[in-house]
Amino acid sequence: MNWNQPLEFIPGKVITLSTHLEKPSPFYFGYDIEKSFTAELEKYSFDKIFFFTEPHLFALYGKDLYLNICEKYRCELEFVPTGESCKYFPVLEETCEKLIEKGASKKSILLSFGGGTVGNIVGLVAGLIYRGIRFIEVPTSMTGQTDSTLSNKQAVNGKTGKNHFGVYHSPIFIWTDTKYLKTDPPTSRRSGIIEGVKNGFISDATFLDYLEATLHQDAKYTDEELYDLAYKIILSKLEILKRDPSEKTYGIILEYGHTFGHGIEWLEKGKMSHGEAVSFGMKIAAELCQELGLISQADVDRHYHVIENKLGFNNPFPKTITADKLMDAMIADNKKTGRDLRFVLLEKIGQCDNRQGDYLVTVDPVLVKQVVENFIQRQQVEQKTLVLA
Repeated sequence: MNWNQPLEFIPGKVITLSTHLEKPSPFYFGYDIEKSFTAELEKYSFDKIFFFTEPHLFALYGKDLYLNICEKYRCELEFVPTGESCKYFPVLEETCEKLIEKGASKKSILLSFGGGTVGNIVGLVAGLIYRGIRFIEVPTSMTGQTDSTLSNKQAVNGKTGKNHFGVYHSPIFIWTDTKYLKTDPPTSRRSGIIEGVKNGFISDATFLDYLEATLHQDAKYTDEELYDLAYKIILSKLEILKRDPSEKTYGIILEYGHTFGHGIEWLEKGKMSHGEAVSFGMKIAAELCQELGLISQADVDRHYHVIENKLGFNNPFPKTITADKLMDAMIADNKKTGRDLRFVLLEKIGQCDNRQGDYLVTVDPVLVKQVVENFIQRQQVEQKTLVLA
């Protein structure tokens, strides 16, 4: 694919893609396509819509879409806690019980308007209530639009780690309007883009070249640039999902950097975004690949260059995280497939190691811990140097 060919920017135009799942969800993409939303709803029969969002997102964009729906259909507004705090069992239970009390039926549709956390709780509720009812995803963040909605994984966190409890439940359709990205904060934008950077490292070196030439360190983009960037990151993931929509065989490569990243995110308890945690995780994963003789020092340096200099994820590593703490967190991570620590690793830029036949490589924990300790020590030295300078 010619990644450098810009997508023609036509406000109001709806582009239709597919998630390639076993039960594929139509994926509608565009800029300022809100007026077409109710026409899509006309394809479905339902008794009521429950519109889930966060208060600040409702004030920014959600109110207009909600009122448009209310003009033709029964629609009830529901708020969920902001951010990762909504992904816990008490919120899940309260939401399920509230829907029963308010008369939700097997004919009802839930609508998630927001980022990945809103989508996760609403998707899981939809998967559980009455053994599964329909839902729609309207992602408003870069992560939601380009990454999380392309899978059908819905989950909440447990006491020892992220996403320990969930189901596979796909939406009836996904509605992606890049107009909502106007007010996506820089950290949130970077959190979505980092997954695209990951897609380049694991499957398409030419896409990584495109990102390296396109990204802005300050995360400021025009509407046209965000439209083009989001669309191409979506395509980069769909190319992987075409080969494995389940993300259980080849698709497991999408977890590159995530075993480290999930551990870091969990230890930070909401003080760090998922994307920033993954950015650290990818750098540590690259160091591990180099230590195993899989990639060169130049390839490792390219991770740091793209992530820090081009994308702008260059905050210091948290001082409270030690190698011991991170090792313990990784052992509890939901991607663990047995007693051993196993990682997605690069064989080269654009290709993952598949020596064990499932794109996961078993690595001696002693070596992993040493790589983590070395990474943390270098981060601390660099931070001291910056302070002295």
